[in-house]
Amino acid sequence: MRRPMIQGMRPLVTLLLVALFCTQAWQSLPPASPLEEDQQSPFHSSSSATRVVITSPVYSLTADEVVMFEATLYDAVNNVVSGEVNWASSNGTITSDGTFYPWSAGSISIEAFSGNLTDVFNITVQAGVGQSLSIVTSEAQAKVANTLEANLIDARGNSKPATDVVWDVDGVYAGVGTPQWTPTELGDVQVKARLNQMEDNRMVEVVAGNPYEFQFEDNLQLRSGESVYLTVKLIDQYGFEMNHTDAGYKTWSSENGTMSPVGRYTATYPGVWNLTVSAGNVTGTSTIRVVPADASLSQLSIVGDHSFYTAGETYELITMRTDANGYTGSFTPPLDNFTTSSGGLSFEDGRVYWTPGTMGAHQLNVIDEGVASSLDVEIHHGTAIDAVLELEPSTLRVGQQSTLSFWAMDAMGNKWLVNGTMTLLGGNASHFQSYEGYATLSPRLLETWRIEGSWYDASTNIRFEPSFQQNTLTGQLAFIELNGANEVLASDAPLDLDPQFFDGFGNQLEPIGLNWTVDGVDATVELLLSDYLWMPTNVGGHEIRANADGIFATIRLTVVAGEARNLVTDQELGLTVKAGQPSELYIQVIDAHGNMAPATNVSTELNSSFGVIEASSSGNGYWDFTGRTSGSYQLVLTSDDAVHTIDLLIQPGTPVRVVAELDGFDIAQGDTVLLQLQGVDEYDNLVIVEPENTSISCSAGKAKYVTGDTWEVKVSSAGDDRSCTVNWNGLITQRFFDVEPVLLGGAVGSTNTAMTLGSFLLGLILVTLVVLVRRVNNAEEEEWVEDAFEEEYEDAEDEGDEVDEEDTHSEGSPNQAPSPDTMIDLSPELKASLAAQATEVGVMQAAPGSVQGESGWYVDVSEEIQFWNVGTDGSWTKVK
Repeated sequence: MRRPMIQGMRPLVTLLLVALFCTQAWQSLPPASPLEEDQQSPFHSSSSATRVVITSPVYSLTADEVVMFEATLYDAVNNVVSGEVNWASSNGTITSDGTFYPWSAGSISIEAFSGNLTDVFNITVQAGVGQSLSIVTSEAQAKVANTLEANLIDARGNSKPATDVVWDVDGVYAGVGTPQWTPTELGDVQVKARLNQMEDNRMVEVVAGNPYEFQFEDNLQLRSGESVYLTVKLIDQYGFEMNHTDAGYKTWSSENGTMSPVGRYTATYPGVWNLTVSAGNVTGTSTIRVVPADASLSQLSIVGDHSFYTAGETYELITMRTDANGYTGSFTPPLDNFTTSSGGLSFEDGRVYWTPGTMGAHQLNVIDEGVASSLDVEIHHGTAIDAVLELEPSTLRVGQQSTLSFWAMDAMGNKWLVNGTMTLLGGNASHFQSYEGYATLSPRLLETWRIEGSWYDASTNIRFEPSFQQNTLTGQLAFIELNGANEVLASDAPLDLDPQFFDGFGNQLEPIGLNWTVDGVDATVELLLSDYLWMPTNVGGHEIRANADGIFATIRLTVVAGEARNLVTDQELGLTVKAGQPSELYIQVIDAHGNMAPATNVSTELNSSFGVIEASSSGNGYWDFTGRTSGSYQLVLTSDDAVHTIDLLIQPGTPVRVVAELDGFDIAQGDTVLLQLQGVDEYDNLVIVEPENTSISCSAGKAKYVTGDTWEVKVSSAGDDRSCTVNWNGLITQRFFDVEPVLLGGAVGSTNTAMTLGSFLLGLILVTLVVLVRRVNNAEEEEWVEDAFEEEYEDAEDEGDEVDEEDTHSEGSPNQAPSPDTMIDLSPELKASLAAQATEVGVMQAAPGSVQGESGWYVDVSEEIQFWNVGTDGSWTKVK
């Protein structure tokens, strides 16, 4: 039972598997277009198409974009069928596969058709990305707000409104976006638009607005019987003119006379007549004055009836003309045909007006087409508009009487005296006198005058209160004062003459131009150029005179040399003086103009130890120079800024003492020493000693003149306190010295000389004996000589041992301090040895038993033994 059931279900399962397989296969393939389905699908309907349908992914696009349309064919039961589809577009380009390339912006129709089947799809194309900028505004109305607009143009020429545009009008910033711009005048205007990197320039014409009114010409006038074509202007509400035909057809009319349809007017009767023109709702009106055709008779007339004429008022002038036709009427000749002796004439709205000016009787004249006429008029002052107090003469001066008048004034400047009151508020009341309508002032001092007035005008009920204030000026020149009278003036110092001017009452005047003379020679130009600074050049007395307006001033003064620029002396070749003796020197200063004068202020750069200069009692310019230190110098003299140098030789002065000097300190009997004599003045200058006036006496020997200031003294007498007495021209001096005794009484000189000579003679004798012995027996001579020298050598050694023993003995008592009371005895050889050491080192040598540098016995270079006490403070005192 179960088996047959399974076998019966096999076909159903097989069909289900096949359907499932096909479903999976179709899902794995890409979807096919309806046309492909019709051509390829084994399941596509093979029935004929009844309609075509266009599908689009978008409904609008820009001109820069591309879109692909699809068209599907359906049969009657909406099954997709295959078939060929063709494409077309109202603008732009569309390919066979439905790809559409737009051109112009707007609504574009896309058409798909297959056989007789058609479908239309409308798509909106907008402008693409702007490639350039274009100004839309091309014309603007004056005095009206105009919107500035610009478009962006894409690559295919499509435009769209631009935003954020920056605008300039004639180089002036006008706004951003679409700003409102109101031009004020007609004409062409340069407009610039900028957006990012794009820019456009356009010349925009500013024109008038809508027609508003017709305007006739001004001051229309026509003779009777004549005709004229009337012209009008058409303007907008702001007065800007446009073509008069812009308002349409015009109609004309007139109050009197005849008017043609084209605006030709023919005058008839004299008078002023209305004219009218209109076009639609635009109209215009005016008047025309018709005057007689000619002037057979003409008389000047003033419109209105007046017995007199007021200054400042305006009156119309006409002529009453009668022509040949008998027409009589008023006529206004050209302005140039009128003349008047008072006031002024004006032309306004075709009429001539006269405005009287100056008060009094005057005449008006006119020539009307060759016919002359005149009119006599009387002019009165107008209404007072102001009041003034006027002074005559116009300035107050000391010593001058002036009149102050009370005047009223009208608009034309006419003045008339009124009886106002005057009150003195400032000034000297004794010099003020008031009268009816005026007052007199007679000032004497420089002061401020102030006067207030008061006047009531009953015709206008106005009170006028003028005031007057003025400072009194100085009177006429009476005195001139100059600076510098009786002065003593340096030649290089300018004199400020400083002229001062005064009137007869002692009041100082302002500077006045003067004529100048100096010592009778005109100097006006020089003093004016130097601002009245007079620069003298010559020393001596001078007279300066000034005059103006017949007034003279004279001063006299003395000019002396100015500041020293140089110096000159009476010793230009050099000054020689003796020390201590004043020598007179005359010094003069030379100023910038070469004037010379005695120098009264002189100093010198010379050190005062060399010499001094002082004013002499002989007078100005004389100076005493006293030298002090002898020698040759440059004497530099100074006075103010002047410096002068002369050679100076100071010789020693009168000696006050004589000085004698020996050329040595250790003088021994038999020596010859030099004695030098020198004179000394009061400033220690050395004076040469004349030998012929000099006498010398010496207790140690005779003196003999050698040369110059030197004498020779041969010392023959020994002893202490020897002297030489010098007498030179009454100056006496003594020179004391010690003379040491020597061997042989100094016959061969000093002791050293005598011992040297003895040693020489002894040696000579010894040599002689040696020579004699050698001649006898050379061998014996040699032995004898050797023995002799050995004995002599042994004797010398013995003496040296004795000396050493003595030294040892002396040094062997260290505890025994040297005493000046205990005289020591040294051998001549030891003293000579110590003296030689003292000479070599330049310091006394301590004797045996004394310590060098401490108190004790010392031997000097002369082998003299002396005891010196050395203190704790390091001082040395000779005791013995």
